[in-house]
Amino acid sequence: MPIIIMEPVKGGMLANTIPELEAMMRKQQPNRSIASWAFRFVGSLDNVMTILSGMSNEEQMKDNLETFINFEPLNDKDKEVLDEVTKAMAKLPNIQCTSCRYCCDGCPVNISIPDVISALNTLRMYGEQTRPQFFYNNLVERSGKAGDCISCGQCEAVCPQHLPIIDIMKEASERFDK
Repeated sequence: MPIIIMEPVKGGMLANTIPELEAMMRKQQPNRSIASWAFRFVGSLDNVMTILSGMSNEEQMKDNLETFINFEPLNDKDKEVLDEVTKAMAKLPNIQCTSCRYCCDGCPVNISIPDVISALNTLRMYGEQTRPQFFYNNLVERSGKAGDCISCGQCEAVCPQHLPIIDIMKEASERFDK
């Protein structure tokens, strides 16, 4: 059966990983972009007919074209490296939001949920409060703050990642709404 792959880079999340994981991939394939690993992974699967990738700029488009014009499937060593990276990623405290923004459309208190999650992820990943707090403070000047969440559940009903957004907003409020 033919397969259509959508968002192989998970909204760009897989292309923007921590330096240690990026270094593992660059050691194996120094001339390849991090995003190309995701494309090569899905392109190496059986029966893939189409790979749909969102692109935000011309550089990403060029990288995608370069990856597929001279496509090279993953070799055994590449697969081993990806297995190691996958195991390491699973241990990270990241919230796996792809910033699709489906959760924002019906939010009755206008919380920019993906941006709140981004600030929370930065805090979780690096433990440093100043930068994510600054980002959050600027964010809530133009949208609702995490503590404004009324727990209506509209966001959770439409989240394609099935994230527990209400609980995430509670955590973000505890950490940022001081």
